[in-house]
This record gives sequence, structure tokens and C-alpha cells, in this order.
Amino acid sequence: MPLLSGTTAQYVASAAALGAVTLARGGGVIHWNAEFILSLTWLVLVLSVGAILLLMRLLRDLPAARVNSLFYLVPPLAVLESWLLFGERLSAASLAGLALCVTGVALAAVPARPS
Repeated sequence: MPLLSGTTAQYVASAAALGAVTLARGGGVIHWNAEFILSLTWLVLVLSVGAILLLMRLLRDLPAARVNSLFYLVPPLAVLESWLLFGERLSAASLAGLALCVTGVALAAVPARPS
């Protein structure tokens, strides 16, 4: 199955299933305001569609094992985002974990030397 049409089918099926559950539970109320619309737009376009398109591009251009190692960058990036956006303090454990994850991904990215 082509990745783009397969992903679209998954999103449509998920939306239909969640819509049916919402209606079966008596519906829901959405308070449409700028904050909600911006958040929803970010979630749909960047975190869902953008992430899937980026993943497909990476899988097309790089070996799957190398792409898989990039998933280990999610926790350190979340730590940095919380520090940058929300002013959270970076503890020694957070910094050590960040360094460990980044080092591991860097090691996985180095091409193997022929023996």
C-alpha cells in the first residue's frame, strides 16, 4: 500500500471511529476560540501530517535502522522544549539523560567501517 494513501485511510478511519464514539456518548461541546483553533491546527498539520511525511521521507532516503535511532531524540528534545517554552529547570539527571540519548543517536549515525 502506498504510504501517503495508507496514512490518509488510517486518519479517516480513526476520525470516523472517534466521531462515532463521541456521538454514542452523547456528543461533545467544542468551545471555538483562537487558542483551540491554533492548537488543533498545530496538532493536525505539524504533529500528525508533518511528522508522517517527514518519517516517510526519512525512510525513503535512509536505512530503517538509522531512522529508528532518531526516535531516541524525542525525550531530549522534549526536555529542551520544556526548558525553553515553559521555563522548567534542567536537573543533573535530565542533562545526563539528554547527553546519553544524543550520544547514542550520534553513535548509531556513524557509518560502520568495513572490516
